[in-house]
Amino acid sequence: MNITGIGEFLRKSRKARRLTQGDVADQLGVTAQAVSKWERGENLPDVAFFPDISKILAVGVDEILGAGMEQENLGNINGTGNKFQNLVSNNLFDEVINEISKARAFSDLDLDLDFFVYLSGQQKSRLIQEILTKHDYHPALDDMLPYCNTLQRNTIITHILDSEDYALLEQLSTYMSNETKADALDRLLTQGRYDIIEDNMPAFNRKHRDIIVDYIGGNPPEQEIIENFIPFFDKNQRERLRESLSDTLKEEEE
Repeated sequence: MNITGIGEFLRKSRKARRLTQGDVADQLGVTAQAVSKWERGENLPDVAFFPDISKILAVGVDEILGAGMEQENLGNINGTGNKFQNLVSNNLFDEVINEISKARAFSDLDLDLDFFVYLSGQQKSRLIQEILTKHDYHPALDDMLPYCNTLQRNTIITHILDSEDYALLEQLSTYMSNETKADALDRLLTQGRYDIIEDNMPAFNRKHRDIIVDYIGGNPPEQEIIENFIPFFDKNQRERLRESLSDTLKEEEE
């Protein structure tokens, strides 16, 4: 069975329904990263998900499985690739950029970004910068992020952090380095966005959680917020937090 063919079919079916990977993930009760892996052909959904996926995407289970059985799918994908390679080599890229710049919103373009993977590094960077000027750029991330280099991903992540578009952090966490996550965490803590931090706790490692412990130990938020974080901390971190909070209370009393 051709997993890549199934992934491509799932991606095209989702886009035909104008759904994001996050939309599908929410309805299935999985992460957007899991949906992304399915669509990239890294693995298959658990068989128990197929009936629900079928309903969400309005396609038959037999169609999904059939996409993995038909070898011609690979030929179709390669054919599409050749078409896009010709588009780029024929200097039509500038026309695409011009159309994006003139559009009021990304959704007005009805633009399929399948060609992104075939662009040069410079072209990808230029396209990313142009798309990020649109307020509704979110759906474009599904097609761009898997094929970006570190610098291009950091451009997107920095834009999201600067614009405080934190709803996208969970989707981006797979592509963020530990250093980038630490930078994002510093911003969130400074801004008191504990709700966003809590939603993204599974993406943070022990060092990141040390940062949280150190910060809230010296800048105690409401008790309810602290209680929400406690389950994510190990024994040592919980003890350090209690000591810090105790010291802070003593200083306030003095």
